[in-house]
Amino acid sequence: MLTTTTPPGPPATRRAAARGLLSTSHLAAALTMQPADATVAAALRAGFAVGAALVLGHLSGLPGAAGFAALGALASVYVRWAPYRRRAELVGIAGLMITGAVAVASLTALAGWPAPVEMFVVALVAAGTSLLTLAVRTGPPGPVMAIFAAGAAVAGDPSLTDVGVRTGATLGGAVLAWLVCLSGYVLRPSEPAGLAVRRALRTEPLDPTRLAQAREVLADDLSHRRTAPAARDLALLLVEVEDGESASVTVDSDLRVPERRSLLQVARETVHSGEVTVPVLRIGIGALVASLAALALGWGHPAWAAVGAAAALQGRHIHTNTPRALQRAVGTAVGALLAWPLLEAHLGFWVVVAVVVVLQVVTELFVLRNYAVAMLVITPMALMMTSLGAPADGALALDRALTTVLGAAVGVLMTVVVHDRWEQTAGR
Repeated sequence: MLTTTTPPGPPATRRAAARGLLSTSHLAAALTMQPADATVAAALRAGFAVGAALVLGHLSGLPGAAGFAALGALASVYVRWAPYRRRAELVGIAGLMITGAVAVASLTALAGWPAPVEMFVVALVAAGTSLLTLAVRTGPPGPVMAIFAAGAAVAGDPSLTDVGVRTGATLGGAVLAWLVCLSGYVLRPSEPAGLAVRRALRTEPLDPTRLAQAREVLADDLSHRRTAPAARDLALLLVEVEDGESASVTVDSDLRVPERRSLLQVARETVHSGEVTVPVLRIGIGALVASLAALALGWGHPAWAAVGAAAALQGRHIHTNTPRALQRAVGTAVGALLAWPLLEAHLGFWVVVAVVVVLQVVTELFVLRNYAVAMLVITPMALMMTSLGAPADGALALDRALTTVLGAAVGVLMTVVVHDRWEQTAGR
């Protein structure tokens, strides 16, 4: 007799998620050091972009320009292995996203609206940028940089001139990041494709996921005149290794490389699938709840709670969001303790620049391996950058720790509470 089963409804799913929250596997996952490769070049690019932005912003003589230029330069962290044509698009989108967040939040501060309204604007920025990053599939850090930028820009009492300086400096930093990330194209245009193929062939047996990633990169390079010859040779190498013998490839369709998709095509497919709806709602609502809670508790920099919530909500399920929330909470708390003496020392500008650059490089080296370890250096780096805009002391570190822990807790709560039927199907 044929029987059918009905997927559990939202209440049952929430109960299961709540029970899963107590699983010891989450703690084990939070402590695990993941393998990661090809991180050095990306780390050096990010460190150079942020350092150069700080220096140029400082030399401009405009108040606040250095810190906001560094925020724009954080667009450099959105690409690691992407081919240069796709890299140009992703860094450009990330730079405009961060710049837009600064402009919107600065205008909100200029308007002098009440603090709860400002937090609502930050939440809208969180929802909008999460939709954008999910649609074009930027991957980590997703909307976090834009929310952090909005939190920095919504603070203070800027004039219209200040709004222009902030926005212009952020855009300048983003342009600098774009130039840094694309600089390798001049001498080694096929290096990302070569790296992707080396990563795919490094495992034994071959990893289907890495093979697919390599072929997506090759699809990009095959569609470009300058990189097409090298891409064809690399695609042929993949075919030969997979087949275990010398392959006879006469046409490019035999290379098993998919057709290149534009970012617009990727975005349309992602949005039409409906899979971004719940993550966007969760991040937007989570950011609002966390920031309003921090505001009600009287903590400084309540927008940082929105950052913590969004970072914890980048996964879709309890088994990914809970370890990340634990990592962010513990890493931030310890990182704040490390930052405390640095803030109390009131270091000079050039020392701060050196510290920020070193921490940025270390962050990119570890963020794929263990998020908690990365947070140990992300937190001091963020606080040192914040101190460039206004004098700061150890109280700033305490604000960061408290708001981040609150945001992470809200993020986990939102994962438990907000579910829909497509998530249940996707998880099977």
